[in-house]
Amino acid sequence: MFRHNLPLKKISLLAATCGGLLVTLATLSQAGGPPPQSGKPVSQPTPAATPATGKPVDEPSPTVSPSPNGMPSKPTTDAPPRFPMPGARVTPAEGMVVIKLVNTTNAVINYQVVGVTPPRTLGEQSEILLQNIKVPITLTYQRPDGGLLLVRPQATAMPGMLQVSFGATTDLGADTKSMEIQEDGRVFLN
Repeated sequence: MFRHNLPLKKISLLAATCGGLLVTLATLSQAGGPPPQSGKPVSQPTPAATPATGKPVDEPSPTVSPSPNGMPSKPTTDAPPRFPMPGARVTPAEGMVVIKLVNTTNAVINYQVVGVTPPRTLGEQSEILLQNIKVPITLTYQRPDGGLLLVRPQATAMPGMLQVSFGATTDLGADTKSMEIQEDGRVFLN
């Protein structure tokens, strides 16, 4: 009785499988592809040497970066960074930082310095100073209404102080939920 639907079911199963494969490939390309491998891949032969330089073709040529005094320093290769670049840098004073949170939105923001403070609320258009926070730290934040936040950390003229401004955004790619300050003062948004 339902035998005429059997080919349609096979086609829909095939379409669902192909659709899942396409979504997986798109996700991999958005994530930057597969993780980098260390060492030489097995499937590639040894690179041929160029006659002019005698160096392998696919090896990056070193560049000379200027030092702070204007003189060339040691050669470096132009390899892309493996991790995200820091959003800011702050110089901890005796392993401690001061964080000034500035809310420029018309919504409250819930925040917490993990392991240091209980969950707190930062009011609309307000600011607060968190003093003597020992690094490394993780600061979590979110709007209770589910709105997106554009977070801009920046070091101030005062040593050991970091100002973190919260603004509203509609860009899902700019929204973050936490900030990490490492022992050396690098600030990362996640």
